[in-house]
Amino acid sequence: MTTPLAPSPKRRSAPHIVTPTFRSSRDAMLSASLAAPELPYLSISETNEDVCLYGAIDDTHYNDNDDDDHHSLEPSGNHRRADHISFSDDNLMRVSYSRTPWLHQNWDCLQRAASQVPAIALVTLFHLMVGIPFGVSYFPASWKSSSNSMTLSASGEGENVESTEYHGGFVLDGNFPLPGKEALGIRMFLFSTILGQLVMAYASSFKNCIALQMVENVPFCQSLTYIVVEIQGYGREALSTLFFLFGLASVIVGLVFYLLGRFSLGRILYFFPAHVLIGCIGGIGIFIAKTGLEVTANTSLSFNRNGWSTFIAKFHLLVVVFVFESGLRVISYWTKDESGKSKYPLLSPIYFCTIPPFFYACAAMWRFVSGQTVDDEFFFPPLTECKGNNCNHGDSRLWGDDVLEIFQVIDFSSISWVAVIRSIPTMIALVMFSLIHVPINIPAFAVSSNVEVDMNVELMAHGYSNGIAGMLGGLQNYMAYTQSMIYFKSGGTGKASSLAVVLLTTVLFFIGPQIASYLPRCMAGTLLLHCGIDLFIEGVYDAYGKYDYLEYAGIWAIALVMTIGGMEAALIAGTICALLTFAIQSIAYPKPIRGSMTAATLRSSEWNRCPRAFEILDSEVTGRIRIFVVQLQGHLFFGNVSLFSDGLKELIMNIAEDKRPLIAIIDLSLVLGIDSSAAQAIIKLRDALANQFCINLSIFVSGSSDGFPCEINLSEVLKYQALIYAEDALISMIDPSLLCSSIKQSILGKQNRQLESLDDEKSYAIELLLLKCGEEKNFVEKFFSYCTREVYNQGDVIWRQGTKSDCAKLLLSGNLIASLENEAGTTETISVGSVIGESGLVQNCNRNSTVLVLERSVLYNLSRESWEELKEKDPRCAHVLYAIVVRYLTLRVQHCSNRIFETRCLPI
Repeated sequence: MTTPLAPSPKRRSAPHIVTPTFRSSRDAMLSASLAAPELPYLSISETNEDVCLYGAIDDTHYNDNDDDDHHSLEPSGNHRRADHISFSDDNLMRVSYSRTPWLHQNWDCLQRAASQVPAIALVTLFHLMVGIPFGVSYFPASWKSSSNSMTLSASGEGENVESTEYHGGFVLDGNFPLPGKEALGIRMFLFSTILGQLVMAYASSFKNCIALQMVENVPFCQSLTYIVVEIQGYGREALSTLFFLFGLASVIVGLVFYLLGRFSLGRILYFFPAHVLIGCIGGIGIFIAKTGLEVTANTSLSFNRNGWSTFIAKFHLLVVVFVFESGLRVISYWTKDESGKSKYPLLSPIYFCTIPPFFYACAAMWRFVSGQTVDDEFFFPPLTECKGNNCNHGDSRLWGDDVLEIFQVIDFSSISWVAVIRSIPTMIALVMFSLIHVPINIPAFAVSSNVEVDMNVELMAHGYSNGIAGMLGGLQNYMAYTQSMIYFKSGGTGKASSLAVVLLTTVLFFIGPQIASYLPRCMAGTLLLHCGIDLFIEGVYDAYGKYDYLEYAGIWAIALVMTIGGMEAALIAGTICALLTFAIQSIAYPKPIRGSMTAATLRSSEWNRCPRAFEILDSEVTGRIRIFVVQLQGHLFFGNVSLFSDGLKELIMNIAEDKRPLIAIIDLSLVLGIDSSAAQAIIKLRDALANQFCINLSIFVSGSSDGFPCEINLSEVLKYQALIYAEDALISMIDPSLLCSSIKQSILGKQNRQLESLDDEKSYAIELLLLKCGEEKNFVEKFFSYCTREVYNQGDVIWRQGTKSDCAKLLLSGNLIASLENEAGTTETISVGSVIGESGLVQNCNRNSTVLVLERSVLYNLSRESWEELKEKDPRCAHVLYAIVVRYLTLRVQHCSNRIFETRCLPI
């Protein structure tokens, strides 16, 4: 759209007059001052001139177009801010301005970029901290770095090594075929991390996720090393096969991730039994802790006499790690809050960063006291640049021949396909274990960062990152929850920030190994030992009490088998544990969903509601028909956990969209047992129903106070009085004033308050009776005149079961409980506003229950004598009690007839 302006010559100095939008420019100024603290931008393409306006310019930026006799207002990016505004005698507003400097124009962008610097720097530092200890752990410590020895001769590299014991009878004890084994490992870690971060920046829905090399797979890397070296020896040919296996594993992991996301099969990842995964985590923890000790001692730990004696000889190196780890544990213990969580999330990273300077300070003190320097074995070997038999130790160039070694190692002509075939079981275990991180990390980070993401999109993103890394011979990567949370809480967000992380990590790719050569081994050993102990605590120690004895025994079995027998044996042990659990816990009920229905015909035991509340509950739009009840049966375990989750969603989808439930009640009364996988799925089901069907209230009914064999705490999601709770929720959606926070109250909201006088008390009692019978007020007042006031104290017995019914009572304040003496444990709480004894008084029968006083209570009593007198003198007023009896009997009959199919299972 164009706006005509006053004609003017095409000389740049002439002022332009804009069509007025206000009565005067002073009015425009007043409006602009009220609307915003700053004047709008003016984007007119002259030199520094004055502009005469009759009206205010809105927030849209305009550009002057001189091609025609009139001027069109078009968006422009050439902005200038008004510097001075004045008014002339002819009521013109004169605006003086000058060009805003580039810095001022981009100040907001620069501020946003500057706010990202701490997060970017922190994450990059973490990459270095994690990369050094895990990078030096990809290859066993007994495959010694060539930085400390001469390069192997070409004739000796390919020779097989005689097998004796350890790892299937094979002892690995030889020299690494390339100089700088530690530098190669660090660059392997950083390369995989760089590719993962780069792909996540473009393919992930998260704006602040951090990718990391999958450090939990270090034990699998070492297992593959033993297999390959046993077959091909210690030469470069073995390294070529090993890198091919690393890349092949990454490609397979990426392909599986992509297919799961492409065909929306992400839920298949939940078929892994929880206790098997926990056992694997515990075993990985033991392995990483053991690796930390091996990295520190620079020798492998063999479970035999010679291995222990060799390891003990390095105890002077290990004691430093034990001291640092003990110190961190003590500090962490004393900095926990009341809930047992750490008050300072950055405590561990900061502690690890202080280890090198503290170690150097101690080394300086030792040299000052004893005159001796610290042995080189406390440090990683320096980088070397080797040509033939000449090694230049300590090469510090950023670009040496070793920088691109990770891309030059693979030689397809030297790959041992025998080793590849023997590695298949380990590869399968690696792929399966790689899949468990994503379905845990992504939902957890989505909840923590309050972002909704599509699991299938994230799976495909992981497929891309691992596939690309594998094609280039790299290791597996994934979105790391801990680093992502630190990055998120530090203010990091956006694609540009992610690319900055990629850039700085790339810098570390070149200089990281040089930095590592100046770091003491105890820093890497402490970090690995700490991570391993944490994983063991998470996988084994914390699992105690959360799983039944069978599952917990399986956790220990898997962890021990993985430690002693390796990954292949752990895979077999996990399969056996899963099948054994399935065989024992599965019962004859193949279908977990027994049936479903709406609550339209169900009634709760909450009878003291006002007519307006019953009107809401009986409505076809907002009433009980919008409550959906599903009954489960049999044993729920990891094998059928998806059946009841998907089955419930399908049942709801079959309901018309305008009649879909607002509340879901999942009845577990007929469930005989449940394992931890199913228990966790039940907890997640609530969020799934809310996100997919807008069912914001899901009530899970256990049906038994004893619960289930599963030891996981479900108390936060299980509700006993389900229908009462659901009815209250429906009423609160329409008129929350009809409810109170604890017990139901009258429409006037006076329950349990301190009544100021007897007259006030009597008025309240009459209002309660009006809610019960629906009669005219004058009849209710006359009926109430026959009642007398009574006060009972805690522990008093109002009457006992089997005694003669000689009165009816209205509870005005306090709390009572009725119990059936012939039935063990059958009780009912009597709330304020209830009338008790009315049926026995009318029918002249004995009491059906014993009524006790739980706290000081005020009641109004209608004796039999008064009742007989009322019937004789004023039968119309006596109809008040008859109406109450009919109403209560109707509610009791409906309550007793509540049934889901053949049995009454819903505790209402």
